[in-house]
Order: sequence, then structure tokens, then C-alpha cells
Amino acid sequence: MDSNDLLPPGILVHGSPREIGRHFAAIALMQPVDRTVDGVICAPRAAPELAARGLARCRLPVTSLRDPPGWPDPPAQTVANWYIKSPEHIGAPAGFDELVQVAGEGFGTWPHPTTLLCLGALGLLPDGPAIDLGCGSGLLAQAWATTRGPVTAIDIDNRAITQAQSSMAHAGLDTRVDFRCGPIGRLLPGALGTVLFANVPPIAHHEIMAALRPNGQTLLMSGLRVSAAAPILDAYTHLGFRIARASESDGWGCWVLTHPPTATRSRSAKKGNNHR
Repeated sequence: MDSNDLLPPGILVHGSPREIGRHFAAIALMQPVDRTVDGVICAPRAAPELAARGLARCRLPVTSLRDPPGWPDPPAQTVANWYIKSPEHIGAPAGFDELVQVAGEGFGTWPHPTTLLCLGALGLLPDGPAIDLGCGSGLLAQAWATTRGPVTAIDIDNRAITQAQSSMAHAGLDTRVDFRCGPIGRLLPGALGTVLFANVPPIAHHEIMAALRPNGQTLLMSGLRVSAAAPILDAYTHLGFRIARASESDGWGCWVLTHPPTATRSRSAKKGNNHR
């Protein structure tokens, strides 16, 4: 039996705004598309697997609806305090930061496990201007622009840039992100940022390392299977980075790497020489 057949076309989740907010991590998985005086209307068949998980977790009463309330695309979900939604979903309640994702051809419309890992790690990073290297659909750039500061978003695929720009416009953040289309190796040296996002495959990490001039940056690194990450991590370590944090999901890894400012390293080296 198709998983769609196990779910009603629509669901009304009953509750006050405060109750809805308290249970929103589960409600978001049921694809909320409208608010009523009684609660929130959801379109579960837009994402059956997510909706089934949301129903299992929600502790509020629900009523099945015969008429489908819509078909939002891409599906909504939450990770940490982030609520990822399409333009057709309802807005975020208090306690959640909202990210808008439009459908597009650039990087797909379903956040990869590495993207979710990176979103969960953003709170570990220092404030400052950021550079998103290989921005894809732009979720990390949008998250930074939403809560922390300006971003330069770089991708070689013009379709990814177009999708990310459209999502950013729907979120009202297009003026806070500088989009640049082209190779990372050519564009990175001219971009300004003390925080770097690199959720990219190994070949792109090598391109980043060849163009990077390490000097006090914090690097959020992902796009790698944990089992294959050692050579890339070793290469960043040889550039002077150290691993500050690591996380994993479904075999994928995410690492926060830090690099001391050059001036600090020089003073430390001189101090060490004086003790010889």
C-alpha cells in the first residue's frame, strides 16, 4: 500500500497558538499550510514519511480533513531551532528561526544530511562576515544572513545561484547576501569573511585549500563521509587548522575547524624561541 493511502488528505491539529508553538517541531513535519481559530491545517501527503513521524510525536488532538489543503513544495521540516519551509507553508512561531526554500534545479529541494548537520553547528561559530563556498540552494547562507551577518555566497552552477537568490528574495534577505557565480579557486581570494562554510565534495575541498590564505578563520566543513574524511582533515591540519568540534549523522560528518591569526602564531613562535 502506498504511504499516501495511510494518511488523510488533510489534518487539523487542535491547539492554542502557545500549544502549537510548543509542539511545532512535530507539527512542521505534517506540513502546516494554514492557521484557523482551532489550530493549524496540515497537508501530510506532501511528505508522507515526515508526516507519519510528526503524527507519532505530536501530543495535540488531530482531526482528519476530507478536502486536501494544498501541496507545498518543497516539504517543511525542523532541525535544532531552524524551521525550513516553502513559500506555501505557514510562518515560524516564536522560538524558531525561519528559512525559506523554493523549488529549483540547482541543488534539489530536500536538505542533505550534511546541510542539517551544518545548520545544527552554526551556533558554535563566532560572529562575523561569512563566505559560503559552494552555496548550493543557499540554506546555510540564508541561515547566517537571518541571524548573524552578511554573506558572500559562491557557486559554479548558475542554476544553484538562481535558486538560492529566489529563496533569499522570498525570505526578504536578498540585500544581505552577495552572490557570485564561478569557480571557488578564482573567487575565494577576493571574498571577505572570517567564517567559512564548505559543505562540498572532496574535489572542491582541494580547490579551497589551494586558494585559501589561512589567517584566523573558522571553517565549518562537511560534504564528506566520516570514513573518507581523514585525508581532507589532515590536509587542513597541515594548513594550521585544528578540529574544535565534530558531529555525525547517517555516516556523514561535520567539523568546526579553527585557525589562529598569523600575528598570534608569530608571537607564540618567538616566545618559544626565547626559552630555548
